[in-house]
Amino acid sequence: MKRRILFEQFPQRREVVEALWAISKGEIAPHDLNKVALDLDSLSLDFANTSVANAYAALAGLVRIIDTLVHWRKAVLEAGPDADRFLRSAHERYILWETEYREKSAASDLIAAAASIPSLTTISEIALIAKLVAIVPLPLGIFEAEKLPSWAAERFGPERPSEEPVDLTVAFLKFQIDGRAAIELQHLAPGEVHDFEIEVRVSRWPAEQEELCLTPISVEPKSTYDFPTFSFVKPSGKPPYTMHQRGRAIVLLPQGMHARPFEFKYTAEFLPVRGEQPVAIVGHRTLLIEGTDISKFQVCGYPILDKKLFKIRDALRRRGGIAQNETADTLLLLAPLCNLAGRSVQDADFSGTWTEADFQIHVRSEMRRNVLIGSDLDEHAYAAGGITDLSFRGIPIELKVQKSLITNVDECEKFFAQTASYAVAKGKRTAILCVLDTGKKSTSPRSLDSLLDVRMHTDSGVTICVLVIQGNLAKPSSLSR
Repeated sequence: MKRRILFEQFPQRREVVEALWAISKGEIAPHDLNKVALDLDSLSLDFANTSVANAYAALAGLVRIIDTLVHWRKAVLEAGPDADRFLRSAHERYILWETEYREKSAASDLIAAAASIPSLTTISEIALIAKLVAIVPLPLGIFEAEKLPSWAAERFGPERPSEEPVDLTVAFLKFQIDGRAAIELQHLAPGEVHDFEIEVRVSRWPAEQEELCLTPISVEPKSTYDFPTFSFVKPSGKPPYTMHQRGRAIVLLPQGMHARPFEFKYTAEFLPVRGEQPVAIVGHRTLLIEGTDISKFQVCGYPILDKKLFKIRDALRRRGGIAQNETADTLLLLAPLCNLAGRSVQDADFSGTWTEADFQIHVRSEMRRNVLIGSDLDEHAYAAGGITDLSFRGIPIELKVQKSLITNVDECEKFFAQTASYAVAKGKRTAILCVLDTGKKSTSPRSLDSLLDVRMHTDSGVTICVLVIQGNLAKPSSLSR
């Protein structure tokens, strides 16, 4: 079975429109724009028509640019430092995007909708761009499927051969780094050589070309990376052709913990440049590379919690429309809290009976000792008709004491709504919930990282960082009796 209209494209298209429409009204997008773009890239892999694949790939790239503009708007409104770096990034990304799609007729309406991005100077213009992109009609996608699904075979009947010509498509099927599939955000230790594999599928080979060249492009300075260019000679046999190749990749300069990841994209070109062009390039070909060596970063003093903090940082970054400062402030708060959680197990600091008032005094003192927090830590600030325990630049820190054993962060769900309400009142999308478990223990402590995680409060859209501190630990010698 080939060339059937299937349903997979409709949810992704709906999410794009919902997100852009919310941005056009000055609201927070209900979907993560980076994830939406990634889904569009994956969706374009299966389209049988080159024009449709080009349209969806172009939309994916434009969604990423709009996401950068949303970060710019948020940073400007919150008076964040160097907010214009997001605008500069969007301008550079647009140049690369427009250069790639200017000759593709399927993307002409998107290019027209985004034409004002190079001259963008005020955040008020973002809403109109989002609206214009949202209302651009996209062609109905036809999917290339080798076999009918069982439900489709019953409905449409047996497959019939098609004599239509095959469009010229280069599909990026897989990236692998050091033998493992490249994930959405890939960590690479800077200054180290890494194996980098790529797998592509070419629907057919143009008659006048002898070589396919895959080249990395990026808005990052060339001095910060060295990624391979892949070259494939014309294969023998019948199309489609699936090819893979291995090279070496290096991130030359390290990044700080709060820096945005490097972004790379691979382009495809048949050489020599003559005859049949252009080519539809589809699939996930955008790589986000984190140039950090997690093992060398010490955030809270406990490596197992440091690794979890990096995962939390990545999860917080994936949210759309959140200022980078809010994420940075959240991580700054989590560092001393995680240090306290580690010491509570190592030194059994929280033995005996603890009230919430006692716990709050202890936590306040611990956090004020951090020179980057100090006087910015507020106590008993009013929000949403209630009183927050602690807050830092508007981010609430809700403290609780529970006298029963807690085995995972989901058992703290009864505190989520209260914690989220304080964040909403302060105009924040992030909050911290720290719970002291004073239940009497008859087993060994739980792994530190198992009691630290993030949860989304659905009603408010607030992300809650949940940390459980273990108190009243059993003496190790008593566990062998």
